[in-house]
Amino acid sequence: MLDEKDLKFDRKKHVCYSGKAKKAVLEYLRGRFTAEETDEIFEKIQYRYEDFLSDLPYLGGKKSSHNGAGGTYDCILLFACYDVLDRDMTLDDIYNLNNSLFLPSFKSMGKVFNLNKPWVMKLAQFAFSRAAREDEKMLTLGAEGYIMKTEPYDKAEGIRYSFERCPIAEFAKKHGFTEIMPAICNGDYPAMELLHGGLIREHTCANGDVCDYRIVGDEDGRLRLCPKKTDEAGYFYNEI
Repeated sequence: MLDEKDLKFDRKKHVCYSGKAKKAVLEYLRGRFTAEETDEIFEKIQYRYEDFLSDLPYLGGKKSSHNGAGGTYDCILLFACYDVLDRDMTLDDIYNLNNSLFLPSFKSMGKVFNLNKPWVMKLAQFAFSRAAREDEKMLTLGAEGYIMKTEPYDKAEGIRYSFERCPIAEFAKKHGFTEIMPAICNGDYPAMELLHGGLIREHTCANGDVCDYRIVGDEDGRLRLCPKKTDEAGYFYNEI
């Protein structure tokens, strides 16, 4: 396999997948192949990753918070793995891989923050609003990244925000990976659960035009009124 510093892509434009993502994919491969085969396959994944980045617009690079560990570029690595393995991976395989990268930070935060507490909800609203402003700033700098919109905080409604553009979903649609997007999108549900909260969502950018979020504490009765279900494609959604 290649050393990451030898990967050929525009490092002023893009960032490399995280060390956690590399470790997770290698562990997955070792569970299916010999050590020698794993090294050979991962090198093919690295080359496919290079190819994918050559077809990816500027998303803000290291300046975008979405591009860190568990974010955009780790998802691109998972797409590369799926493609190199001739798409011989289940939704559960990808869901578990993605969650192993995406959820640890939420697990740590959940030890301190509880979305059932009003001050935590207000803090979370501030964090989401700040992320939306950062995304807007990235757009002014020429990035073709995420478009995030937040609504004013209303205690009676919970936190409401949306993504009107998601580069991961756009990449999946362009390259024919939409069948595995439920494994990527569904991770938002356990993420909120780790913060003692609940997500109420009808659509994502991958199976609709917008990814709509409504977040409440997990003790909130509205979760019972909007039960989580799974559609035919495998997406989690709430019946509203």
